Amino acid sequence: MPVETLEALRLLSNLETEKCKLLQIALFGQPELDEKLRRPEVRQLLQRIAFHYRLGGLKNSEIGDYVAHRLRVAGYRGDGLFTSAAVRALYRASGGTPRLINILAHKSLLSVFGEGRQLVKVRHIRLARRDTEGTRRVGWFWG
Repeated sequence: MPVETLEALRLLSNLETEKCKLLQIALFGQPELDEKLRRPEVRQLLQRIAFHYRLGGLKNSEIGDYVAHRLRVAGYRGDGLFTSAAVRALYRASGGTPRLINILAHKSLLSVFGEGRQLVKVRHIRLARRDTEGTRRVGWFWG
């Protein structure tokens, strides 16, 4: 979102009557929005934000259920497609960020499909991580 748009939002937030504000604005965004709001030229908008909440990444214990849910939403009804080690590797590579989990899981599933197999293992997650910007590389394990 350009700084000019944020400034326009600030100006819109000025609209009010003697008794109440005419607009309530809700902003949802990625961490980059927080960075942009910290810029000096939009400090007045930042000062008007009444509530702020940062949603953290998923916990390691939540990744398996998250992936299973995403697969169900996509229409999959079979047995688990990710080994427990692959799920842990998803967490390590993504840091629990849902967007990265989705990308890594998708690439891993494509890799498994290309091999004619049906079970995602740690090596598939490693391959996906090497091909994905923004992932974490933790320790010797990732080679």
